[in-house]
Amino acid sequence: MRWCSTGLRKGLEQVAFLTFFVVGCGGGSKNYVLQGTQRDPGADARVQVEKLDGGNYLVTITATNLTPPNRIGTGNAVYLVWVRPPGGQAQMESQLAYQGDQRTGRATLTTPHRKFTLLVTAEREATVNQPSENVVLQQEIEM
Repeated sequence: MRWCSTGLRKGLEQVAFLTFFVVGCGGGSKNYVLQGTQRDPGADARVQVEKLDGGNYLVTITATNLTPPNRIGTGNAVYLVWVRPPGGQAQMESQLAYQGDQRTGRATLTTPHRKFTLLVTAEREATVNQPSENVVLQQEIEM
């Protein structure tokens, strides 16, 4: 009986150590749930941010219930994803792959910033230099 309790205790110690190592050392990923802004209140999204080797972060956005971009503003045709670091300018990092028939969108990007504001905007074209006021999703991200 003593062997069983000792083995169980060692097993629990190993689980506790691994939990601390994965969670406590900042490894793994962080998830966010976003709600649409006033421009598209029915929209929502899940964002996963994962630390990569070399110090960059992988950001995966999965959006649902998105209104077609042309209904957010006249002439809008695409959704763009922006990263704005604290005190910095927003940079366009990706185009959201929008599926109009399903009202969903997905994008993946990498960034060196561990803290930033993530924006999804409806735009007329994918070559704009700054985000418009047509922000449909927004979230402060910090790893």
